[in-house]
Amino acid sequence: MGSYTDLEQRLRDREVILLDGAIGTQLQSLGVPIATDAWAAAALESHPFTVQHMHESYIKAGVDVITVNSYASARQNLERIGLGEKTRELNLRAVMLAEAARDKCAGERPVLIAGSVSNYGMRAGAEAHWTDYPEVARWSETSDAQARANLEEQATILAESGVDFLLAESTGSTTQRRWVIEACLATGLPVWMGYRCRLEDSAAQPLVGYLSDETLSENFAAIAALGGSVVTVFHSTPEATAAALPIIRETWSGPIAFYPEADRPDYVQRHKDKKFETRVSPDDFVAWTLAQVEQGVQVVGGCCGIELEHIRPLREALPKYLPH
Repeated sequence: MGSYTDLEQRLRDREVILLDGAIGTQLQSLGVPIATDAWAAAALESHPFTVQHMHESYIKAGVDVITVNSYASARQNLERIGLGEKTRELNLRAVMLAEAARDKCAGERPVLIAGSVSNYGMRAGAEAHWTDYPEVARWSETSDAQARANLEEQATILAESGVDFLLAESTGSTTQRRWVIEACLATGLPVWMGYRCRLEDSAAQPLVGYLSDETLSENFAAIAALGGSVVTVFHSTPEATAAALPIIRETWSGPIAFYPEADRPDYVQRHKDKKFETRVSPDDFVAWTLAQVEQGVQVVGGCCGIELEHIRPLREALPKYLPH
């Protein structure tokens, strides 16, 4: 089964670690409808065995870490689909489905379980003006106090349910990123600090979140000082992800994790009747990832659109250790 202490030793030994790929879009590929207000969390109620099957498939593909389907299962998300009273039950279920998959498929191979905590569904600040996205426009604004309470509630449930560590997957402002990380750290579990980055022609370096004008380097040192174990760049295009590496390396000497998205527009219901090609082919993804490992990225995987067809060949291609 493995432990986080074992994973820390593997990281110190410069072993390359493989995360799983997308959760939400992989479930879409398996026929699960996505409820935009709660992203893939609705599947915990409607398709639990498909969620378990997804985890099993990633384990069989050879990943070292699987991520529970909790990215959008905080209280504010579940309330919007009428499941707020099941917040504890569905987050517990998310962990138990991952554990069941590991027990069934991992055998003696160490596979760790990461719990995801995010600010998804917290319509505040710049996001309150995100009028291009109808589902966000429907969200009621979340007070600061309620947002923090929801994050702390979810992180505590996941920690008590038995995850090995927590992914603080913030796609918002520095304020929201701090809230997510602090909620995770309060559990006492190891925490990986996540950044969503984007490139814009008007900026000299990657910006963070979806809408902020803040560059990656702004406030990075203060966030890193909070006490996380690994810095992650996730849910970002490969180009933005790669552009983040030299900026992170200026301040951070610890392990870095990259799990990019495939930059497809059909992640949500407004595009459900359209078919889009993933512009990041498995071959391109493997080549890109190997180039990042050559640059010292030690933990790799995928986010939206990077699915089993990408992870399987990556497992075969990855070196055992970082190059010296």
